[in-house]
Amino acid sequence: MAQATVSANSYAGCMSVKETTTAGKILHNSIWFGLETLIETVVFLSASVAVARYLGPQKLGYFSYINFFVMIVTRTSGSGLAGATRKYMAEFLALDQLGAARAVYNLAYRYQLLGAVLITVLGLASVALFGDPSYKLISYVLILSIVPGVMSWVPAQANNAFEDVSKNTQSAFGYLIAYAIVIGLTIHFHWDLLGVASASLISRSVEVVLRTIPLHAKLRTFPLEKLDSDVIDRIRRFCIQAIGIQLLMSVVWDRSEMVFLKAFSGLEQIAFYSISFGLATNLLVVPRTFGGATGISLMVEAARDPDRIDSIMKNSCRYLLLVVFPVHLGCAAITSEAIRFVYGTKYVGAIPVLIIASILSIPRAFQEMPDILLRAADRQKQLFFWLVVTGVVNIALDAALIPHFGAVGAAWGNGLSQAFGIVAMWKQAQRAYRFSLPLQSAIRLGLAGATMAIIAYGLGRIIPGLPGLILAVVTAIPIYVGLVRLTRGLESSDRLRLMPLVQRLPGRVRPGFSALIAFAIPTAAAEIDMM
Repeated sequence: MAQATVSANSYAGCMSVKETTTAGKILHNSIWFGLETLIETVVFLSASVAVARYLGPQKLGYFSYINFFVMIVTRTSGSGLAGATRKYMAEFLALDQLGAARAVYNLAYRYQLLGAVLITVLGLASVALFGDPSYKLISYVLILSIVPGVMSWVPAQANNAFEDVSKNTQSAFGYLIAYAIVIGLTIHFHWDLLGVASASLISRSVEVVLRTIPLHAKLRTFPLEKLDSDVIDRIRRFCIQAIGIQLLMSVVWDRSEMVFLKAFSGLEQIAFYSISFGLATNLLVVPRTFGGATGISLMVEAARDPDRIDSIMKNSCRYLLLVVFPVHLGCAAITSEAIRFVYGTKYVGAIPVLIIASILSIPRAFQEMPDILLRAADRQKQLFFWLVVTGVVNIALDAALIPHFGAVGAAWGNGLSQAFGIVAMWKQAQRAYRFSLPLQSAIRLGLAGATMAIIAYGLGRIIPGLPGLILAVVTAIPIYVGLVRLTRGLESSDRLRLMPLVQRLPGRVRPGFSALIAFAIPTAAAEIDMM
């Protein structure tokens, strides 16, 4: 394949920004990821609470059950070609082969559009033939949302290949604004389930338009090459494997327990599990933000300089641990008071489910990085094999636990199988790339998080209701920071790595954040290797 001529329009020129180091790019993307994810979490959490109170457990359970299948179809349809877009565009951009990168995108986008239309037609036909007559209209609306949902994947992953997620964040703002408006109107005018389903269709349509148009304009400035047949074969093979992996991941990660709950427990248990699963997923806002930004650079560095993988993985894991332990263990500690205050007494049955889901979802924070490394190394066969094993474990646990324990059994089955699968993924990633894990930091930070959670739980028991909930949350932060210092959970070099974040914060916040870092982390070494 002929290499594109390096010019002022080269990828290096397009990326001539301040964030030129790996650490800088991760920080830059983390901020944009964080902004999007934070706003998304606030919007969806607020909407989910409002919708749950408005619909009640029975209607919410049915909507969650139908939307579960739409979600699987959307993610499975979007994962194969979108993943190939990210991988092969990143490779060609790293080599400054802009024409090949554009050709990869064009190929993926065409096939994605054909697949989205075909799947949507089949879905509409299935609803017409087999759907519940009482819910056919909302099912049609949800099925139609597959098209914009699937078509937003390829441009999103193309932006990731450029190591610039700001474009995805900007389009996501339109999505979130549209979703919030339609949900608000639905509750105000009592549009019921049809309004909730329409919110998904309208918001996804807004997002795909805002995301696609700027990217296509950018790609038109690149040359266009013809892909070699061996490259097309590699992309095709990658897509087939990725789709199979996504189907398995839907079993392991995406609430497949709802099928068992519908068969053995009923709609109310589906609602309890859906709420708990959603809240546990929201706890992963910061870990997924940082893990997603790290994954973008990992994909590029795996092709550019594999020797840097070790330092990136070790440091990234330590920062994820710093956030994961207090957030998840703290949530488990205050769940009883939080559910009663936010959702009301109708959802008290979700309390034990959320406690289990909060703790067992800790490993999910570490899912992204080994997945990226295995895909970058073209070791999807190993990933596929262990996902099959994990899926079998998950189904076996669901079949054994859900008939007897309902949503509580679903939380145990999902959480334990996920932990097993993520450990297996990490072992396989370590075979593809040589890197170590910060085990000593994990023990120290885990001890700090557990101690903080015990104190928060005690405060909630001593002072019940909203006052105790507020006191537990407010006091948990300084307690945890002090425990991190006491246990020396972070390394001295982490101070210099985290200090650039201070410059991104508003001026009034900088002194306090700097003091917080200085207190929690021992004196930094004079020189460090910035990731």
